[in-house]
Amino acid sequence: IAMEIDYFQLDRAEYFVPIVVKIPGRELALAKRFGADHTLIDFVAEVKDETSGMTVSNVRDNVDVKLSDATAAELARRPIEYDSGFTLFPGTYSIKFLARDDETGRIGTYQTSFTIPDLNKVTKRVAISSVVLSGQRIDVRDSLFNATKGKQESKNEMANPLVEDGYKLIPSVTRVFSTQRDMYVYVQAYRQTLPAGAGAKAAETASPLFAYVTLYRDQKKAFDTAPIAVMPEAGSRLGVVPLSFHVGLGKLAPGEYQCQVSVLDPAGHRAAFWQAPIMLVR
Repeated sequence: IAMEIDYFQLDRAEYFVPIVVKIPGRELALAKRFGADHTLIDFVAEVKDETSGMTVSNVRDNVDVKLSDATAAELARRPIEYDSGFTLFPGTYSIKFLARDDETGRIGTYQTSFTIPDLNKVTKRVAISSVVLSGQRIDVRDSLFNATKGKQESKNEMANPLVEDGYKLIPSVTRVFSTQRDMYVYVQAYRQTLPAGAGAKAAETASPLFAYVTLYRDQKKAFDTAPIAVMPEAGSRLGVVPLSFHVGLGKLAPGEYQCQVSVLDPAGHRAAFWQAPIMLVR
C-alpha cells in the first residue's frame, strides 16, 4: 500500500484532508487466478490525535471489483485507487489504514504520522496548502477502481478542491510521470480578506499572486512554465487563490528532476517555495 495525505484550508479553524491510497492491481488479479469472478476489498482507516491519543475520525468502506478477463488484464497493469477525506484542526495526527481482499484473505496495512499546520500563523511568507502533483484528471463517473464510484456525492467530495467541473485530479503517490502525458500541478494560496480601510494590507488582498513551476536536473534549470497571475476568489474570507498548471513533459529526457513551485506576492513582499523530487519515464 502507498498513500498520499494532503491538506487544504476550509476556514479559520478547519482543514480538509484528502487521502489517496494505491494498491498494486496484481494483488487483486490473484483472486481471478483462483477462479473468482469478483472480489470485495474492505478498507478501514483510523485517525488519532497524537497529543491526546484520541480517535478523531475513521472510515469503513468497501468496493466490489468484478474480475472479467479484460478487467483482470487491466488490473495487472494499473493500481487500485481508493480515496477519502477528513476534516481536521491543525495538529499532529497518526493514521492507520488497512485493506483486505475478502477472496484471497490477503491484508495490507499502512501507518504514518502527519501534521496539519496552522496557516493563520504564517505571516513572513505566503501561506499555501499542500502541492498536488498528478498525471491524470478523470471524470468522477469513470473512476473504475475507486470505492466512491456510484455512491451519493458526500460532503467531503463537495469540499474536495481536487474535484472541479465533474473531474477529479488524482494525486501521484509515487511521483513517477510519463513524458507522453502532461503533469498537473495544483496548490492553493491563502490571503485572508481584511476589512475595508485596512490600508496597505487591504490593497494586498486585492492584488494578484504570481506563480510558476520549474524543473531542475543536476542543479540546472531544465524547464519552467510561464508565470500566471491569479486573483483571490471573490467572497472568500480566506482569500483563496487556486493555482493550477498543465506541464508538458514531452521534450524532457527521462530521469530524476527536482520540481519547484514558486508563489510570489509582490504587493506583500512575500513568497513561498516548495520542492520535491519526481521521476520521468517514457
